[in-house]
Amino acid sequence: MPPPSDRTEFVHFTLPADAAHLCRLRHAMYGFLGALPLCPDRQDEIVLAVGEAAANAVEHAYRDQEPGVIDVTFWTEGDALCVQIRDHGRWREPSSGPQSVGHGLGVVLMRRLIDCVLIHHDHRGTTVLLRHPVHSPAPDSRPDVVPGAAGRPAGAHRA
Repeated sequence: MPPPSDRTEFVHFTLPADAAHLCRLRHAMYGFLGALPLCPDRQDEIVLAVGEAAANAVEHAYRDQEPGVIDVTFWTEGDALCVQIRDHGRWREPSSGPQSVGHGLGVVLMRRLIDCVLIHHDHRGTTVLLRHPVHSPAPDSRPDVVPGAAGRPAGAHRA
């Protein structure tokens, strides 16, 4: 994994899709986020959202096949930070039945913590894009967000 710099603009690394490597990812994210004007609580929220996306790839993408990798790309755009988490496994529709304790909340959590969460899956794998303004609070702490709207601002519609 590349070392964080004083001014992170673009960083890409690949790690094994193994739970043992998620700690390395979280540690690297703190280093990259440290170069941005984010309070420690906001950094924690972003690291949590990235960790959830990566944990989903570890748990679901390569089930019943050889373990693969997770590609993580972090970049800044003007006043926003973006993180893309990509696996090369297979998409699995979430179970409609009851979830075991601690499972099934990753996407909900990401949407509560990050302003824009996009998930795309096809035959090449799944890509999660997290994009959030650097100077903006988490969606669930803003007064313009409608409770129960999965973090969407009032008046926003799903595409």
